Amino acid sequence: MHIKINGHSRTHRLKSIITLSTMKKLTLTRTLATTVIWLVSQQSVQPAEPFGIQGNIGIFYDMYNYSTLGYDDFRPRFPSDLARFSAHATVTAGKHFSMPFGIDITNQSTAYHLPSLPEERLIDYVQNPRNNININPTYKWAQAYLGSQSPNFSSLTTGDIPIFGVGIELNPGKFLFSAHYGRSQLAINANPVENIVGAYEQRILASRIGFGQAGGTLFTLNMVYRNDEESSVDMPPAGLQPQQGFTLSPRLQIQISETVKLVTETAGSAFSHDLNGPAMPMESELLDQAGNLITVNGSTNTDFSNISSLEWQSSHVGLGGEVRYIGPGFEPVGYRAMERDLIDYNLKANLRLWDNRLLLNGTAGIRQNNLQNNQAESTTRIIANANLYTQITEAFNISTMYSNFGFRNNVLFDTLKVEMIQNMFSVTPGLQVTRNNINHIINATASIQLFDEFNVFTGEFISTRSTSYNASYNLVFTSIPFNIGLMGMYLQNETPAMDLDLYHIGLTARYRIMGNRLIPSVMLAHSGITREGFTTDHRWRANLRASYEVRQSMELRLGYTYSYYQYGSVRNDAATHEHRLQISLAQRF
Repeated sequence: MHIKINGHSRTHRLKSIITLSTMKKLTLTRTLATTVIWLVSQQSVQPAEPFGIQGNIGIFYDMYNYSTLGYDDFRPRFPSDLARFSAHATVTAGKHFSMPFGIDITNQSTAYHLPSLPEERLIDYVQNPRNNININPTYKWAQAYLGSQSPNFSSLTTGDIPIFGVGIELNPGKFLFSAHYGRSQLAINANPVENIVGAYEQRILASRIGFGQAGGTLFTLNMVYRNDEESSVDMPPAGLQPQQGFTLSPRLQIQISETVKLVTETAGSAFSHDLNGPAMPMESELLDQAGNLITVNGSTNTDFSNISSLEWQSSHVGLGGEVRYIGPGFEPVGYRAMERDLIDYNLKANLRLWDNRLLLNGTAGIRQNNLQNNQAESTTRIIANANLYTQITEAFNISTMYSNFGFRNNVLFDTLKVEMIQNMFSVTPGLQVTRNNINHIINATASIQLFDEFNVFTGEFISTRSTSYNASYNLVFTSIPFNIGLMGMYLQNETPAMDLDLYHIGLTARYRIMGNRLIPSVMLAHSGITREGFTTDHRWRANLRASYEVRQSMELRLGYTYSYYQYGSVRNDAATHEHRLQISLAQRF
């Protein structure tokens, strides 16, 4: 028998510990905290001045260790120690000036895995993606963005890539102008020995200009440019080439009436997948124009896309339709990924009746891909879903949900031809009644998911069935400051490969003392997982928490979690013990 214990041993700490000295981190944290506290004190010292600040500030620390029995390759679920500082607030001065700012910093290293890091300068620490630091001052119709930001212009240009840099937005009257520039990806040198792929430093420039109103008729012209800095690494990333591209889109939103809105956007892109690619094999006027903005070679693609929608929404009923075409060579450089070479047709509707006691909404659509026959097969997908909520009485409500997903391809070889259908249905009733100074809150959910795959050549169906039941019962005492609740869940998953059964039961309780200033709570839970052909895994978990109001708007929280996992024959009766301690101090102002 071999027992492997982590405890406080440094050999089990994550490799991703930052190399910035502890003194620098503590100094930066103390400086930031002192600045926020000074701003708060200024509000109380000079109440007559047109100055204010609202927000929150907090310090958080998590500690984690574990021990294992017969599980030498166990991977820790959390860092061994994690310290975080967070501050989010808005400073106001006078009638027209405000300055929202956010600071989230941690002692952890970056998301990528390195055996060691060079000495990290203060500016590198601030710009690291693991941290989030932003200051966004606003004066009348002008706003600046400093630090972390995620420009979101439209569905075909930019929306989900965060950058660290600078930005500005001007919106005097109906005029609109925005510009953002910054680094969206750090440079990482490849290291085959350590299995590190590497990455080029990446920068993004995004800008738009427009005229109109966001809630009415508006026209904008959006532009996004993305570039990989080839010289940013000494060892090129394995299998990755430096890329460059831009996307340009005019977007028009027309408020036809108070209830009808039309939106259409057409975007064009030019994207070079390899800046060191071969020369162009032929002449193209379009590519010649693109050469004024990016490096054009044999790896460059140009294409366009369009999204158009028409919606009608009254106080009780709404109807809408959307057509979405994404070209096979289109690249929205402000998004990490997007499925291309497809066309979507979507319809949606909603209904609200009897003071919102009945709510119904749903969508239905068809998606076809491989429009240009650039791939070996094409697919057609049917997507539909509907949600219904009804408040039957003041105490009882019920929600139902249905979704359908159908898929069919056109492979020429029958052995590969596939048709499949996925259906999911769930019903969730809820009941809340008060008897003898006790609020009884009961909720339950039953759901079933069916997945059928049909092989046209063999004529056989391969079916997967998943059924789950959830229920909770909570008692809220109005005469004493005490809550208690029970929960349970059962899941059965039937597949051709293996059947899986899972159950979970839990108990929660909370009590408020010292005039609601101290609130201790406890959670006890047990789970069992049975895989076909193996004995059952068992997991026990205990969670103890307490929150204490140190003073008005200041709260101290403590939490301890113990988890014991006893594996069945799937892992030769291995076991793990995990301990996690969480401490936080937060101030609202």
